[in-house]
Amino acid sequence: MLQRVIEPPRTGVPPVVPPVATSWRRIDAWLARHAPARLADLRPPATTGAIDALESRMNLRLPDDLRASLLCHDGDSSYLTVLPCGPLYSTEQIAEVRQMRMEVWEDGKDPDEEETPWWREHWIPFAGRDGDDSFVDADRGMWRDHLGAAPHAGTACFMGWPSLGTWLHEVAEAMEHHDRPDRVTAVAGPVIGKDGWIDW
Repeated sequence: MLQRVIEPPRTGVPPVVPPVATSWRRIDAWLARHAPARLADLRPPATTGAIDALESRMNLRLPDDLRASLLCHDGDSSYLTVLPCGPLYSTEQIAEVRQMRMEVWEDGKDPDEEETPWWREHWIPFAGRDGDDSFVDADRGMWRDHLGAAPHAGTACFMGWPSLGTWLHEVAEAMEHHDRPDRVTAVAGPVIGKDGWIDW
């Protein structure tokens, strides 16, 4: 699941987040150097047709950062994980996991659902494992584009990440500074195993 973000000092100037494709190039380059087997786990880019079909199937428009990420890699095929969020879902898996979530979810029947939600109609899963999903909010409200975690049994919550692009940027930062224990990053740095696995 997603790691909680360390809130940066408030300076009054919003941080500049690079494009998703830029962060993915940094992640890919780091994997090529330190964990090439994990780079091989990342799938090729999704086609625009596959993304359009996903949006049509869900009747939802993908947040821009999620669309940009899928245009870099259409999920991954890892058993454990490449990034610290569980395996990334492909366009097909996004549709399947969301459909399952929507079928289980019973909106309005639980009086506690408003304060302690298990799922929401506008949440789009983008990664997960064993029924525990990470999602992006595609609604138009104050939480639009924010990332959250939805366990298979329990209450979902937002994790403090304002966008997928912000999180991917910090993942790239953590990777590139994994050998700098003195450097504090918003995502805990990975440990590279001898067998090529990455421990987040």
